[in-house]
Amino acid sequence: MDASLNQQLTLAAVGMSGAALFFSLLAAFPGLKGVLAAVRDGVLWFALFLVLGAGGYMVWQSSQESQPSGSAAKGSPGPAVADKSPQSRP
Repeated sequence: MDASLNQQLTLAAVGMSGAALFFSLLAAFPGLKGVLAAVRDGVLWFALFLVLGAGGYMVWQSSQESQPSGSAAKGSPGPAVADKSPQSRP
């Protein structure tokens, strides 16, 4: 995993956690409790999707790096292919 990607994901997680803490503290006020609780839950769901999406992207990226490239595998026929050129006929 790239260092810059790791740093960006860490900052995003800290930001989402801070926003969730902020809205949790604001939810203590009785008049705004329902609205702020819904916003807090939305922020938490977004953070969850962000973490799961980043994890899925890292798994996909590592699986793409481990597979050989398709153009190199398809480019040359192996020795199992018979030569069918007209010059090889007697």
